[in-house]
Amino acid sequence: METYGIVVCENDQVQLKNLHGFVNRAVWSLEDSPDSKDKTCEVVLVTTSYQEVVNYLNNTYIDSGVYFLDIDLGKADGQNGIDLAEFIKSKDLNAQIIFITAYENFAAMTYRRRIGAVDFITKTELDQKRLNEALFLAIKRIRELHTVREQTFSYKMGRRLINQNIRDILYIVTTEHSHKLKIVTLDSEGEFLGNIKKIDDENEFLEKISQSCLANPDNIVEIDLKLRTVKFKDGYIEVFPRRNSRKIEKLINKYNVKKW
Repeated sequence: METYGIVVCENDQVQLKNLHGFVNRAVWSLEDSPDSKDKTCEVVLVTTSYQEVVNYLNNTYIDSGVYFLDIDLGKADGQNGIDLAEFIKSKDLNAQIIFITAYENFAAMTYRRRIGAVDFITKTELDQKRLNEALFLAIKRIRELHTVREQTFSYKMGRRLINQNIRDILYIVTTEHSHKLKIVTLDSEGEFLGNIKKIDDENEFLEKISQSCLANPDNIVEIDLKLRTVKFKDGYIEVFPRRNSRKIEKLINKYNVKKW
């Protein structure tokens, strides 16, 4: 079950208490909803301090958190909730920002600075229904982002970040160069820096057919147990060692692969 951390930052102590209460009740409402089986939320920080949020994120890893931020945090040096949101985005790329403010004119600033906030709630609009809707939308966005991420294998070629749909990957194999891997897809080949064991550990859609090769079973056409070869779509062939024969037979049965 995924857990999403929630941070609440409001500069007025009384309003912070009220906002925290709304957020807690929104979490309970979310957990009681029919589709809550694969997600849960936890309030991890409630504060009036801009700097406390900064310190927390500098010392704690959060992926895809939800942040309720007062825009007018009253920082003496001029920094406000929008500045804090930019910092949060640098630490948590999938952060879902929900702004709370007494001033409607701040909304345009958030658009200009490309914060990508989930919602912008004025304090006159703040009620339980509004908070519930904002949290539900934030979690929906996170789930959509995670679904895309689960269907994508990302790697770097030089300075380029490649996001490859896992359905198109045939296999990943080591090369003669240390820490350099080759990825073969339905329409391309490329090389990138990586560790074959780490990729094996982190990607359940790949199956190890040898110490040097990870295969996408969905793109295997046939396996020849006598020649110890694995044939992929587009005619690519990789060889597996005799010691892996039993493991390959299990793979054949698991994925119903054609064999010879």
